[in-house]
Amino acid sequence: MVRVKICGNTDAKQVAWCAAAGADCLGFVVEYPVPVPWNLSREQARDLLAVVPPMTSRAVVTGGAPEQVLAIARFLLPHLVQLHTDNTLEETARSARELATLGIGLIRALRIDVATGQACGEIADPVQAALALQETGIAAVLLDARTKQLPAGTGVRVDWGTARAIRDALSLPLILAGGLTPQNVRSAVQQVLPYAVDVISGVEASRRVKSPDLIRQFILQARGAGEHGPPPHSGPPAAA
Repeated sequence: MVRVKICGNTDAKQVAWCAAAGADCLGFVVEYPVPVPWNLSREQARDLLAVVPPMTSRAVVTGGAPEQVLAIARFLLPHLVQLHTDNTLEETARSARELATLGIGLIRALRIDVATGQACGEIADPVQAALALQETGIAAVLLDARTKQLPAGTGVRVDWGTARAIRDALSLPLILAGGLTPQNVRSAVQQVLPYAVDVISGVEASRRVKSPDLIRQFILQARGAGEHGPPPHSGPPAAA
């Protein structure tokens, strides 16, 4: 069954809604280096991570220099760190190694420019970029869309054909993000067969304000889509 990560949580009420709906992983954007609506300080994030119930994974979404990422990770000690900036392969490998010493897995976002269809970072071809990231010691690749307006949470889909090609090429788990909603997540899971799906804006009633009904519908639709397909790539349950 596909896993579900609900990201961009900003208060305890949202945490409770996601947990009650059965989300596998809750994401918190912490001191992201570019202004985004869901940004929290590490102190705010610490308070929210403390109310995530047992058996639900906690992911911190951040970016920037490895030193900054590792400092946040040491302060919060989440299950997972999601590196959502276009760090070099060398920086990604270093972060993965050092996080592993803390027992923290690293998810690396692979952002696709919606205007060009090319991967952001050192390698433009999305499949080749994903394969290169796979060699850095990360736990999973997260595929997301990038626009000129927002680095994440854009509400814009990545090309699902590209996503499926990446999924088929990888031995690591693929997490699909980018423009997913309760209305399209069933089709996305059926076509891409990702290990997990990740959503922010698709379950919001307005910017930064989540809807408990949309959260429930998203999870139901994602899980329903995964019932009859082949199993996703194996990997640690905490990866999403």
